[in-house]
Amino acid sequence: MDGPRHGNCQFPTQRSQFLLESPSTDVQAMTEHECAPFFVSLPSLSDGQLQHLRSVGLLPPIPPSVSRPDGKAAKLLGLSGDDDDDIDDVDDSEPTIELLDDDDGIDGTQDYQQNNADDYSDGKDFDPYAIRLVRDAHIKYLLHAMCVKMPRGFVSLDASHPWMIYWTLHSLDLLGHFDDGYPSKKNSSDVRNQNKDPLSDVEVLQKANLLERIVSTLRHCWTDVELAFGQAEVDSDLRLKKLASGEAGVGLTPARIKVKGGGFGGGPQQMPHCATTYAAVLALSIVTGIGLSRSESHPFYEPGKMAYGLLNRKRLQMYAFFLSLREVVGDRTSFRMQHDGEIDVRSIYCILAPCHLLGLLDDGRDCEHYNNPLRDLSISRHIADCQTFEGGFGAEPFNEAHGGYTFCALAALRILGTVSLVDIDTLQSWLARRQMGFEGGFCGRTNKLVDGCYSFWQGGAVAVLDSYLGDEMKSSEISYDEQMLQRYILLCAQDVNGGLRDKPSKPKDFYHSCYNLSGLSVAQHAVKPWPLDALGASGDDLNELFGDRSNNILGRTDGVLNIRIERVQEMRKRFK
Repeated sequence: MDGPRHGNCQFPTQRSQFLLESPSTDVQAMTEHECAPFFVSLPSLSDGQLQHLRSVGLLPPIPPSVSRPDGKAAKLLGLSGDDDDDIDDVDDSEPTIELLDDDDGIDGTQDYQQNNADDYSDGKDFDPYAIRLVRDAHIKYLLHAMCVKMPRGFVSLDASHPWMIYWTLHSLDLLGHFDDGYPSKKNSSDVRNQNKDPLSDVEVLQKANLLERIVSTLRHCWTDVELAFGQAEVDSDLRLKKLASGEAGVGLTPARIKVKGGGFGGGPQQMPHCATTYAAVLALSIVTGIGLSRSESHPFYEPGKMAYGLLNRKRLQMYAFFLSLREVVGDRTSFRMQHDGEIDVRSIYCILAPCHLLGLLDDGRDCEHYNNPLRDLSISRHIADCQTFEGGFGAEPFNEAHGGYTFCALAALRILGTVSLVDIDTLQSWLARRQMGFEGGFCGRTNKLVDGCYSFWQGGAVAVLDSYLGDEMKSSEISYDEQMLQRYILLCAQDVNGGLRDKPSKPKDFYHSCYNLSGLSVAQHAVKPWPLDALGASGDDLNELFGDRSNNILGRTDGVLNIRIERVQEMRKRFK
């Protein structure tokens, strides 16, 4: 059935049909009913409603060069009235959004929406119904988390400092907050693009200060731990040998050697954990990529150098910590999330992703035929055992297939180069069925509801698999409806006051902001081979886009590691 149009896009309105009603189908019908008002046909709205959508930034401002319409067209554009002053009022006013008040340390970014009116200065290709990403609102929401003391309720996230930093920093990076000349387009009227000394730019200095504070916070989340390894393993591993103290550990036999290890905890003086180490390394990699890609005179360079130095000093200790989490059973190897912690496929991905960035997955042995233990085939065998009859992956063997675990399992296999060990056909089928036919977003499990965060966990898994298959088929297409997903994110997951959410009835938060934006990035950019180690190799090929093309495009995130591809390339260059 034909449905509402958004620009040149037309979407179905057919809702889910059920053979048997149950509590599960009831909540699905409620969710579709909740999302339906956001999919209204925009040309059917009144002039006041359209003007409201423009005022909050969801629709583009009318450029001055667009000729004045009359009759019904004027109403649809919100340009009612008979005198020319009405048009001038619309053209000259900046859209406003109710936002959190600026606080000390939050830079006042310019209104990106008004700047982009210049993209249609010739009046050509202007679409008054093109839905927009409210960039400035999202940036202010994210910066508020970085620069203002959080409410007391956030004490429950005291063990998630690195995660909150990663979620907000990666989101800001995708939005182009640290790109040169943001948020204005390069034009002669922008003083920041007239070879201005960045040291004199207060906004750049504020951003550099933020990056320095991020590195300082993460440095205080580091914890050293004393580990013990067998003498033979230490002797054959150059990395462990550098960390070994040369003496047996307390209560250990002489065959067990003390080794200095460590990782990032959830906060200062907390025990190291795979997940928070993963988040910390990704955040530090973003800072490294932002800083070291600039000249030494740029304010971003110093925090980039600090982040790189921290990673370079701690990488071998992380390697030892990761090895100490191994659990070997026969010809299968798994990992714990922390010492005495749980075992699931998250730990494998949270170990392999930082190791890939830090160059720790090469041989690293002085024994010619002794392979890197983090690349051992027994790890891939354990991951393959976690694939279910449905096709997705559970946390461990015989668990239910789940979007988050499926992404972790598939991305880990992609890093190890062993995707061929799993049943690809059933995996493709399971992933394809997770995109909701009416809402357009993804759900995490069979018979579950749409959730914005799975825009990346499921959408990213599809991109990882398509990249693997595309290596042979030379294809750059993504095998889900990318416009439907973009529509869900921009219409249902966006909060016009900043931040993104699970679904319209849920509150915004940092986690959903990060993974909605990550999923949007994956949906926008064409699939590329992986890894892209060559600088400048990312290209700018785009998928079919939903909404305002001039405003909505995000930076390209790496589908496996989920930081911008430029940051990955800078890290790989430094640690190769």
